[in-house]
Amino acid sequence: MPKKPTTINLLVNDICNSRCVMCNIWQQKRDKEFTPDQLASILMDELYSRVEYVGVSGGEPTLRRDLPELFSVICRKLPSLKGTGIITNAIRDQDVIERVEASAKICATRHIDFNVMVSLDGLGDVHDQIRGKRGNFESAIRVIEDFKSRLHLPLSVGCTVTKTNLWHVGELLEYCKANDIYARFRIGEFVQRLYNFGQMAHIRGFNDDESYHLAMFFTQLDREYETRNAVRRTYRNIAGMLLGRPRQTACPYQDQAVVLDCRGNLQYCAPKSNTIGNALEDSSFKVFVRKLDERNRIRKKDCATCIHDYHGRLTRGEWLGEVTAKYCGRALSIRNALRLANRLPAREGEAPSDGPGSILITGWYGTETVGDKAILGSIVNDYRSRYPEARISVTSLYPFVTERTLRELGVDAQVIPVYSPRFFKACATHDELVMGGGPLMDLGELGVILAAFAIAAAAGKRRVVYGCGLGPLKDASCIEAVKRILGLADEVMLRDNASVVWAMELAGRDDIQQIADPAASYVTHRRETLPSVVKQPVLACFLRQWPAGYRGSRSVDEYEQMREQFEQRLGEQVHQACESLGLRPALYSMHTFFEGCDDRRFNRSFADRYLTELNPIVDIRPSSVDSIVQAMLGAQVCLSMRFHSVLFAYTLGKPFVAIDYTQGGKIKGFLTDHDASDRMVCLDDVINSDAALLTNHYAKQGVVPRVAPEGVAA
Repeated sequence: MPKKPTTINLLVNDICNSRCVMCNIWQQKRDKEFTPDQLASILMDELYSRVEYVGVSGGEPTLRRDLPELFSVICRKLPSLKGTGIITNAIRDQDVIERVEASAKICATRHIDFNVMVSLDGLGDVHDQIRGKRGNFESAIRVIEDFKSRLHLPLSVGCTVTKTNLWHVGELLEYCKANDIYARFRIGEFVQRLYNFGQMAHIRGFNDDESYHLAMFFTQLDREYETRNAVRRTYRNIAGMLLGRPRQTACPYQDQAVVLDCRGNLQYCAPKSNTIGNALEDSSFKVFVRKLDERNRIRKKDCATCIHDYHGRLTRGEWLGEVTAKYCGRALSIRNALRLANRLPAREGEAPSDGPGSILITGWYGTETVGDKAILGSIVNDYRSRYPEARISVTSLYPFVTERTLRELGVDAQVIPVYSPRFFKACATHDELVMGGGPLMDLGELGVILAAFAIAAAAGKRRVVYGCGLGPLKDASCIEAVKRILGLADEVMLRDNASVVWAMELAGRDDIQQIADPAASYVTHRRETLPSVVKQPVLACFLRQWPAGYRGSRSVDEYEQMREQFEQRLGEQVHQACESLGLRPALYSMHTFFEGCDDRRFNRSFADRYLTELNPIVDIRPSSVDSIVQAMLGAQVCLSMRFHSVLFAYTLGKPFVAIDYTQGGKIKGFLTDHDASDRMVCLDDVINSDAALLTNHYAKQGVVPRVAPEGVAA
């Protein structure tokens, strides 16, 4: 005997006043809709005796004038009811407010929880385009503000992601966070009740770039935004499915929910079920029990590929994955890695006499910047040239990110997930372990690197630190971890003189070498390989938010004030430089993943606040080494802030100004080593100089303004 449902998806009508690109309900004509009395009769059936939650939707449910009466029936006829909710497009804002408010009051009098979701698929024109109704964004915001400020209803917004809005989900998330609105995101799916099986141009037809972008976004929602574990698992599942994996998370429609539409028709599943009977003509319980073959058909045929955002109980596979990741994460903490390093006997690592047969590259991969990608490409090229037959593997904090990087680089290598038993085995079995570039700095993930070196040392495998920098390092446990990593390494090669001096002092060894940052040789290699680029009248900006980790001794308030001053003055200086040089600002991202601060967030905000009059280009696509090299080569001048954007611009021979946000750290070290300190400005320079700061620096490099500001020769 099947379990009785605890949830009803109640579709109170089959018409809608929007014209959504992912739905065809708006083409339906109003026909039969159950009355409140008929709904009362249906809900008296024994099938609904254990229902705890009813989600009311349509169509557009607020088109029903008797909506409050329907909620009254729901509250009176379901003995186990605990909560209800409604979703609305908020097009007829006054009707929506009045009918939802009346429904909420009815639920409140019976002490039944009530919540409302307003559809919001983007900002401004993006939302209106998807919903097919000009002005819908404004009406939705009016409804949201009323529900928040006057009615104080539990409120969320729901975004359906399609081909039309996928590149705008990040700005919608930032808007919701800034305005204290809880947002839920789902991928548009083919759904029986939406009559949308012909909407192939809008639903799920994502190319590789789009799927990767959305997988990063849903990973961000899981790790940085959402707090409910069930929803986090759903987001994790969506990210996996976008990358081609089958559904992992459970769905309540498999055994806990039922769909009842406005004609009295019953379905097991909202997206994929055929009608199994009619509750106005027959007992709902009898219909539900005798048509189980249909539910089994859905489970076998559709569940593995359905990306809809329903979430149910924790599956065994999800539980095992969470337990494994938690156990591995604990083992790879700095504290436990230090214990491991101090306990295991370190053996001198030696590669086989004919060269290593296997090489494991570790580092911050899985969160890599474009600079990290170039480093990885260079290291792989180096090892491939020396050991053509060697098998190369790369550890990754987020494997799908590194898999994408390897495809961009054209590298054939295996990706090893860090938080898995495979990581520990790989560290002990590969002939050579390489910490591949990236800074050894104040990061909790230093435990990963230290544990890898300790395991490899115990197994007698060779350990190399290749092309890294040091700092910022202030935390005592991180300093100790770096000291142990340097001590365990058979060979240490660092990318700047300051790091070498510090590392020698820290590790007490005098055999540490200075080498060029590996990214430089890879940039040179790609420049020689890529087709020629036509220069455009563009000032290419490679900016980032000034990280709090570099605020030094400043208080949080002082840091925030200085950051705001810096951004405002920088905006004025970019504006003046573009006008003076006759250029258009173009903002590119050296990093497009949430960990490490996605540069696209800063670029959108910076362009909106300071550059709108100049019609700025804001590139929101995921970046690669090739795309950044081409952007630099195609620009007249560059403005670099991310460390590797400085290195790229210098290596490519572009006129550039470097903003030293590290305040005497790696950017200053690189430019000092390359006798290019005159290309650098610090944060105080930006804040305290006049608007011609950048123009003056470009003029010194031979870039002549159209109209010379005072003191600059035209």
